[in-house]
Amino acid sequence: MNSVTVKLSFDVLRKRAEALVPRFRERARQAELDRRVPDESVQELQAAGLFEIQKPSRFGGAELGLTEFVEIAALLGRGCGSTAWVYSVTAERAWLLAKFSALAQEEVWGANPQALITSSITPNGQAEEAYGGCRITGHWRFVSGIDIAEWAVFCSFRNGASKADPLPIVPVYVLVPKSDCEVIDTWHVAGLSATASHDVKLNNIFVPEHRIVRMLDLKEGGGPGLALNTAPLYKLPLIAINPYAILAPILGIAEGALEQTLETSKARRLVANGVVVETQSVQLRIAEAASEIAAARALILSDCREAMAAVEEGAQLTIEQRLRLRRNQAYTTRLLVSAVDHLFVVSGGRGIYLDHFMQRSFRDMHAAGAHLGLSWDLAGTLWGQHALGLPVVSAAY
Repeated sequence: MNSVTVKLSFDVLRKRAEALVPRFRERARQAELDRRVPDESVQELQAAGLFEIQKPSRFGGAELGLTEFVEIAALLGRGCGSTAWVYSVTAERAWLLAKFSALAQEEVWGANPQALITSSITPNGQAEEAYGGCRITGHWRFVSGIDIAEWAVFCSFRNGASKADPLPIVPVYVLVPKSDCEVIDTWHVAGLSATASHDVKLNNIFVPEHRIVRMLDLKEGGGPGLALNTAPLYKLPLIAINPYAILAPILGIAEGALEQTLETSKARRLVANGVVVETQSVQLRIAEAASEIAAARALILSDCREAMAAVEEGAQLTIEQRLRLRRNQAYTTRLLVSAVDHLFVVSGGRGIYLDHFMQRSFRDMHAAGAHLGLSWDLAGTLWGQHALGLPVVSAAY
């Protein structure tokens, strides 16, 4: 078991996260220059027990629900978008690992209770059958937090054509130690620069059967790990729920930008005789941004509560619910991007200086908004197809 011997409550974790926000803000610029989350920040997140939020209680985790997870990740995003992004995608992977076999979980957390896991769940690579498992070769992009992780999950294609898998090609998720990964330094980008989302290659790496799970099982809220981890949290479906790991930091980026805009605007009023902030257009832009952020937060948390209520009642999320979650995830992203755009205009010429929070919020927000998992064109189309009675690609929900 890890050092967190008492199951942490949401209130405790929230207070600890709040205490980290100003520290993350102070380090945000240096983190960007270093292109990685500072070691101090990772150590503080670990010491606060925040990575334990979705880990099974049998391994010392807090085993809290989706709503609490989103709240914590968003709170950290107010301090540094990149740090919150790396935190969120690694903390959420504890939830993913909980769906793997008991042996895989023991292999990771039994050896190191604080081991962190990252992933790239976009299908790529090829799995060739081998005695006792598969050999995986492939190339994955955008592996956020690979620099701090000890393990990684990748999605690959495996030959099916068996009684269990009648399809010729079956997507599977494979769990590998970082030592098996070839990390390629590719992350030279305009936004979310400190996430270290480098490329990773696997070159004919053997993965034993106990570290392989079919995507179909995870997509439907299943997985072999549910035999031991019985909390409703682990029954949530992967594809429809996974985007919250990147949507939550986006919410935090927008909320942090609004908070800091109000603080700096009030200060400017004192030294500029109110010339800027008493302009109606400035007031309206701030008001519109605040409304968009509030609307996005309300919709995100409402959907999270609905999803948790369904699994707590022992039900599976319906196709309609899953597609609506995907639609709303993408739509709230649009709202949050728009909000930061309004605030960027309010910041004026000062906002483009590299030591100013706004230019980073603007770049981070647009980088995050470009993520395929939050694409309005994709998610909106999927929902529209289903609403009109047209066929929908099942792998998308």
